[in-house]
Amino acid sequence: MGIKLLDITTEELLEKFGAGNHKPGSGSDAAFQGMISAKLLVTVINLTNEKKRRKRYSKNLPKLLEMESDIQNRIFPELTKLFQEDSIQFDKTIKLREQRDLEKDPIKHNKLSRLALKELKVAIDIPIEISRLCVELTEIANFVFDHAFRSARGDSQVALSGSVSAIAGCLSIIQLNLLSFRSDEYEWIEDTMLKVESLKNKYRNFSNITDSKISILEKEVNDKKILYKEVDQFLKKYKSKKNLSDKDIEESSVELQRLIWKNRYKIWKVKVPQQPTKVLIPGTVLKKIFGYEFHDVAEIGSENNIAGIINQEEKIVMISDEFPKNTQNFTAAHELGHAILHTQKVMHRDKPIDGFTSYKNRDYKERQADKFATFFLMPEKLVKQTFKELFLTDKFQINEDSAFFLTGGNPSELRKECKNSRGLARKLANAEFYSNQSFISISKLFNVSVEAMAIRIEELDLIEF
Repeated sequence: MGIKLLDITTEELLEKFGAGNHKPGSGSDAAFQGMISAKLLVTVINLTNEKKRRKRYSKNLPKLLEMESDIQNRIFPELTKLFQEDSIQFDKTIKLREQRDLEKDPIKHNKLSRLALKELKVAIDIPIEISRLCVELTEIANFVFDHAFRSARGDSQVALSGSVSAIAGCLSIIQLNLLSFRSDEYEWIEDTMLKVESLKNKYRNFSNITDSKISILEKEVNDKKILYKEVDQFLKKYKSKKNLSDKDIEESSVELQRLIWKNRYKIWKVKVPQQPTKVLIPGTVLKKIFGYEFHDVAEIGSENNIAGIINQEEKIVMISDEFPKNTQNFTAAHELGHAILHTQKVMHRDKPIDGFTSYKNRDYKERQADKFATFFLMPEKLVKQTFKELFLTDKFQINEDSAFFLTGGNPSELRKECKNSRGLARKLANAEFYSNQSFISISKLFNVSVEAMAIRIEELDLIEF
């Protein structure tokens, strides 16, 4: 063949495959499938090795990079060589057959026939070697699908299916060409069929693996579909309510918390939270459950005093990052409340939300969103449980023991310092030591401001001043 197939354009190559000629033929096509699979695997491994993903995939990255090197330095070059050689070698066989068919002299006819079979043996060796290389690619693709960049599993699956398909094609090519040989080649045919049988057994196993990968992705889709159905029913239930009471709002937050906890393995995939407080992340909930874009930004529009904004039509929430992290967290939960309870397309807050902003002259929907944020970030049952674990009581009362455990002083000193119930609640919300035990403060555990937690402590009647 006068030209290198890889030197021509894709369009020209496809034209040659579809021209009805024997060159390039099915062997070259199988090699080309393997080459495409090889390049797809290199792409997925390179994506896995990007700086932003290395830590997540560090356990398997050394093996993946070793595989990538093997593909680049050995497998792909070999397939490229066989891609070209198959076209050249089978062309030799075809030309000898054509000469044989035109030859009238029986002796010359027989000689050409035997020469054609000799060249065909070489031609059969090529798809056997292509198959062996594609077996290696299939094994690599199987590992890459399971252990490389998860979002590129489409590429991994195409590489897997492509290499398995190339093996199937080669098996058919080999068996078809074996039909040309006679009984005098029995031993060679038997030896070749043993090689084919080994490849066929691997092909059957690989076919099952390919199907299993499709089933894995199908199961993930079905799991997500079940989750999304729950979310859809949840939203319809609460968005349809016209006159929401505080009880309704609290019920919505509890129902959402249960939904998140039940589906946490579907939502997080990796580093799945094992503590209930760790799933109460409004930004993550907005993104992974309700499908919003969520961004922390320096400015929201032209106004400097906007803490957060939600656009339900465009499915985007933006939170100003100029406020403390716990304030940003409450603002995000506030916007989550709007996403669940209200239908107005665009809503925004003109000042920070921290759970204790005065409700005077504020729209009732803003109050409802604040209430939702309180219930979502500081659920009654969890706050009470945590409070008891930290302060060893269901209800904190100032006495000799509790005052000493909290401050090292006496009751009168603690009362004087706190002045009132709110002051005591603030003291407890910010406390990081009690009864010879140090701990993370309850406000930090729930990622809210001290004031927001103090109000919640009072609301839940956890103290007596």
